[in-house]
Amino acid sequence: MVTTYSSPGSRSTAAILALYVKVGACLLAVGADVRRIVVAGDLAEGKVFVDALLGADQLVTLTALLELVAFVVAAALFLRWQVAAHRNLPALGEPEPRAGVTAGVAAWFVPVVNLVRPLQIVGDLWRAGDRGASPPRLLRVWWAAWLVALFAVVAAWTLFGEAADIDERQQIDALRAAATALSAVAAGLAIAVVSRTTSRQEARAVTLDVPRAGPAPGREGGRPSGSGLEIVSEAQARTSNRGRSSTEPS
Repeated sequence: MVTTYSSPGSRSTAAILALYVKVGACLLAVGADVRRIVVAGDLAEGKVFVDALLGADQLVTLTALLELVAFVVAAALFLRWQVAAHRNLPALGEPEPRAGVTAGVAAWFVPVVNLVRPLQIVGDLWRAGDRGASPPRLLRVWWAAWLVALFAVVAAWTLFGEAADIDERQQIDALRAAATALSAVAAGLAIAVVSRTTSRQEARAVTLDVPRAGPAPGREGGRPSGSGLEIVSEAQARTSNRGRSSTEPS
């Protein structure tokens, strides 16, 4: 069976843009957490009223929701890119990947498995750019940052409801701010992973001169040869010629 290579470039761009938005949303959330820490301290010292803390709470909730939406969109587009890059493995010299495309996506959602398997899948995508190369430290640092940030964020949101006083709330806010900042770092590293993995696959495809997925037969530049506009123009020209012929004196 002849395998073809389909560039993941457009999906890579979409994923990278979404990850940049995720970084921005994380920074906004960190700012909101820091502001609530400051307001809580001012409240304890009697410098502000409770209304100021309620406003800070609302800002934290809003930025947390924004970050959640950014995360969901970035995760979906990352997986979309992963699928495209995974499908290229046979064309790039890996006829029997360790996992299929569907299994590669499912690995992110299976408890315990999702602590290790996704890193291995992305490592396979990286190696496809050079079968003799090992995954770089970048992938391990990215994965470590992602796992630590994930556990820290879950812990912070879980503990927040159990805070007994302002001091404990400030400590938990500080933990969540640190976790969110680390999440921004993980998203930034993911940008590098997506960009460099895509570049490696593109370079490998050029080196191997593999067939590329192109327009369907009978199409030129994505448009059908002999398009409807051309046919209509030709018919109008013929009609015009017949009209002139009929009006010429015999």
